Amino acid sequence: MKYMVPLEEAQKLLLQLVKPLEPVELDLLQARGLVLAVDVPAPGPVPPFSRSHFDGFALQSNDIAWASPESPARLLVTRSLKAGQFAPAGVDPGTAMAIVTGAPVPSGADCVVRFEVVRREGEDIVLSAPLKPGQGIMPAGGDVAAGDCVIQPGTLITPPAIGVLAALGHSRIKVHRRPRVAIFATGDELQALGQPLDSGKIYNSNLYTMAALASEAGVEPVLLDAVPDEEELIVRQFEQALSVADLVISTGGAAAGERDLASAAIERCGAQLLFQRIDITPGKHIVCGLKDGCLLLGLSGKPASAVAAFTLLARPLLRRMGGHRELFLPRIEATLVEGIPGGFAGRLLVRAEVWYRDGYRARPTPRGAGSLLSLTAGNALIDLPAGCGPLQSGEKVSAILI
Repeated sequence: MKYMVPLEEAQKLLLQLVKPLEPVELDLLQARGLVLAVDVPAPGPVPPFSRSHFDGFALQSNDIAWASPESPARLLVTRSLKAGQFAPAGVDPGTAMAIVTGAPVPSGADCVVRFEVVRREGEDIVLSAPLKPGQGIMPAGGDVAAGDCVIQPGTLITPPAIGVLAALGHSRIKVHRRPRVAIFATGDELQALGQPLDSGKIYNSNLYTMAALASEAGVEPVLLDAVPDEEELIVRQFEQALSVADLVISTGGAAAGERDLASAAIERCGAQLLFQRIDITPGKHIVCGLKDGCLLLGLSGKPASAVAAFTLLARPLLRRMGGHRELFLPRIEATLVEGIPGGFAGRLLVRAEVWYRDGYRARPTPRGAGSLLSLTAGNALIDLPAGCGPLQSGEKVSAILI
């Protein structure tokens, strides 16, 4: 087992141990928010026929090639076409057909003129300018040619993607299964929500914080009961978690104190211990194990530390399991508008508020690994390297947008 692993090494190690979950076939709307697992070739052209771009009149461009305000062209309107209706006959020279947006262009016609630019006189239309062949027409296959791969594996199924798939006639699609992450907290002091708080107890807030982060990452959280600081009970809860999920997360007991039992419990489950602690604060206290291809992450019970470890390690793993291309949150360079006091021996994450105004700007927010309230402030984590001294307003920093 490794001890005090650099963050990037830990990320690389764990990502090598997971892969996208097996595909499942779902109804189109059920697939929203999941990731496409297969190529989707177009079974036919889209649109399947040449159609009108707008309401107007379909005609032959040769009939109006000479039209001008001084010498307008006059054409007889023979019929009106509705959307979804093919004309029983083509457009003859010297005639036109009224057409609506999206309606099939009749044979013989090679352009469509907007109804706003013609003058109607009885059954005729009068045009004062020529049109080019193809003007006002979306040709068959103009969006997608038959056989084209319109959506590739790894594409997130968004509402527009659903519209494209529906346009191709797909009612069901293969996507990567949504990962399931089992979450539980350990600690003698924890109490479930929904009852008066006993003396010396605190509510089990970490469970809900982790579950919300999991949901935000696009995975399904499985919430398990909290267990006291008893090794045997923690072992049983890890075993239960392994039976119901693709990844297991616990909070509490990940440090090295007398009541910090996560490491021993993970090992007693039969898991191989991979590493303990990463070189970043908050988030340092973590123990990671592997059993039968399933990763177990024991995180700190301190809220900010648990959130940082989830964001930096658990989230990319769950994203890869779900088939996502983008695994990590975006990282940007920002200019400090307030200084950060003190020097830091180790690598440090500072919660910050980041906004864009002629470049990204960053303002640090109050810190505290155990402070729940501090987690509600800011939308980024400033990443300060080990040995970084005091920073002044105007200096550049690297920040992870959360």
